[in-house]
Amino acid sequence: MLPSLLLALFVAPVQDTITPPTVVIVRHAEKAAEPARDPGLTVAGVARAAALDSMLADAKVTAILVTPYRRNRETAAVVAARHGVTPTVIPISSGIAAYAEAVAAEARRVGGTVLVVGHSNTLDEVVAALGGNGAFGDLCDNQYQSMWTVVAGSQGASTIRSRFGASDPPAPPGCAEMH
Repeated sequence: MLPSLLLALFVAPVQDTITPPTVVIVRHAEKAAEPARDPGLTVAGVARAAALDSMLADAKVTAILVTPYRRNRETAAVVAARHGVTPTVIPISSGIAAYAEAVAAEARRVGGTVLVVGHSNTLDEVVAALGGNGAFGDLCDNQYQSMWTVVAGSQGASTIRSRFGASDPPAPPGCAEMH
């Protein structure tokens, strides 16, 4: 009887060990002007992508979520290579709200530390869909340095805003600087 009990302990079903996600949300790095439809990164953008990689070097990234655009894939590429993760493409064609909900659902599904590389007009909705404080609106064209981390907890989610890479240039007229 004892041997069968011990065997049962070793073949018992594994409990769900996926931890609630810690989600890092950034805008793609600085993009080139051409080609207008799907530009890659500028030299400054490549440097910012490297800075993102440095920021997340010890983060044990388990998943990376990007949109189908080249600038997003290029921003995530260095982090993906370091952590051996293939980015998952989340379509944005159904609208920003649907995109944000799809990102949140995928982040919760995979758990762990998830990097999301979005766009100036998607970040606030992604943060909000994850339960964080997403009341900051769209970013201006010159804003790339901000990073939001949404940490799930038993009492809800916490949102931490930080910065990475070079400072943003001064905001153009009509664009509020983020503090």
